[in-house]
Amino acid sequence: MSRQRLVEMTVVIFGVLIALGLENLVEEVRLRVDARRLEVAFRADILSAVRNSWERQLVAPCQARTLSALTERAITREGGWDAAPAISNGSIVLVLPQPYRAPTRVWTTATFDRALGSEAFKRIPRERAETYSRLFASIEVRRELNTAEYLAISSLAPLAFSQAGIDAEVRADLLQNLSLVDRQRALALVQADQFINAALALEGGADIRAQILAYRSEFDRRAEQAEAGYGLCVDRSATDRLMKLAAS
Repeated sequence: MSRQRLVEMTVVIFGVLIALGLENLVEEVRLRVDARRLEVAFRADILSAVRNSWERQLVAPCQARTLSALTERAITREGGWDAAPAISNGSIVLVLPQPYRAPTRVWTTATFDRALGSEAFKRIPRERAETYSRLFASIEVRRELNTAEYLAISSLAPLAFSQAGIDAEVRADLLQNLSLVDRQRALALVQADQFINAALALEGGADIRAQILAYRSEFDRRAEQAEAGYGLCVDRSATDRLMKLAAS
């Protein structure tokens, strides 16, 4: 093989290698851009879950007060009870009156579920990816518990109607259902506190904190709506606590 031929082949090989290297570089840049977009979408869903968690803190005193009043009705030794005051369900219109209400919100994990295992997801720094995994696992648990909570709340329906001649067995079953709803209420509140703290401690989550602070008026508006539905028992200081955490 002539020297010139060898030089030509070397040039071709190096050209191919450079082209492949550039192609790989372009692909890597694209994947890193996709990873940043994924993180933006993740944080939007996390912010939504923070709002849901804040709402739990907001209405916690109202739920506790209502459960106490319903329990008093169930444990009375008289033959029956008067109908409990109906609770407004906000924009949801129901035919039957409801003696108890829990926030009805969407807990979203679809963006994270679709991204898990993708090449773009693998470009997210490991420690931050693990934090996202924990946060979205928490959101999934919260969604499952919400479903169980709504089912348990339906068992309180008899308290929405005047009842007479209620025997001890029926009262015992109703008290058990009240206890279950109360446990779910307390658990939801603990999880709300934990989630908010974990979300605001997220590395690279400055935009979550910034949006919370920027949307103070929106939180106040939602608090007013909650007050219209639940009454003056709502904990308006929950908003101040959230803003303080976001600003720290």
